[in-house]
Order: sequence, then structure tokens, then C-alpha cells
Amino acid sequence: MKAEKKESYWTRTKRVEADLLEFGVSSGLAKKLVYFYPLGVLERLIKATDKRQPGEPATYFLNGLKKSRMKHGLKRGPIGDEDT
Repeated sequence: MKAEKKESYWTRTKRVEADLLEFGVSSGLAKKLVYFYPLGVLERLIKATDKRQPGEPATYFLNGLKKSRMKHGLKRGPIGDEDT
């Protein structure tokens, strides 16, 4: 069995940004989403959005992202003193 060559992080990042721009998400928001969310999550949501082919793909994608965040929760907490 051949081991598939894993794409580089930057290649995946550029592809995700291009897909989001194709959906109608602004370039600034696309960059923020890539910065804040894991690429695997974004790639899965892009694949699901392509599969469903909704009328407004940007809205569908962002709602899916919101629901996945609510379902799995945020892993990062606020930075600062834990006493306060």
C-alpha cells in the first residue's frame, strides 16, 4: 500500500481560502476563518457544502461552522488569571 503524499500546510490553506472566496465569503473573513479554525474542520465543511449545493453557499457554510462550534465547544479559554 502506497503512502499518500500529504499536502503542505500552505497549499491546504490557499485551497481553503480559494474555496471560501468561491462561495462568496469576503477575503478578510476567509483569512480570519483559516487563522482561527483547524483546516480539517474547514475542509470537511467545504466538502459538505459542495455536496449539498445550496442556493447561498456562504450562508450555509457559516451556519454549519456555527453549529459545529456549538456542538464541539471551544477548546481555548480566556487568557489571564484563573482566580478572577
